[in-house]
Amino acid sequence: MAFLYSFVSSINESFKGLVALSSIMTVGYLPWIFTNFQTVTYLDFALLDIAILVAVYVTQRYFIKEKTTAYVYLIIGLSVYDFLALSIYLDTNTLYNYICLWFWHFYSSVVMFSDLCMNAVLIIYRDFLGLIKFKRWLLQLAL
Repeated sequence: MAFLYSFVSSINESFKGLVALSSIMTVGYLPWIFTNFQTVTYLDFALLDIAILVAVYVTQRYFIKEKTTAYVYLIIGLSVYDFLALSIYLDTNTLYNYICLWFWHFYSSVVMFSDLCMNAVLIIYRDFLGLIKFKRWLLQLAL
């Protein structure tokens, strides 16, 4: 949905950065449509998210050149995905914990919220959570 919106809204604009970032997200998550979720582990989710994270970074760094709000949100969202997916993988495959715990509910809630935020920032292109302001504040505090 975010890809189609950014594609249509950027037809008359010269800046195509949002189209590139949203197409990476679309192509990256496209294989999950044809996946049997009974055979997939959380490590597979984490590896896919790492691949998408690298693709977003390379595209932003070498092709877009201009820092975008969407880039910050995508990097944070995908990093949170990776951390949580690897944590769930360790919980189920290393600790052999198959009882539904609070962490599983936390994982699913955070994943849904991150999806919503990443799609919203690709559509409205605003820092609606204040993450960029928070990052600037942290950097000023550190200096």
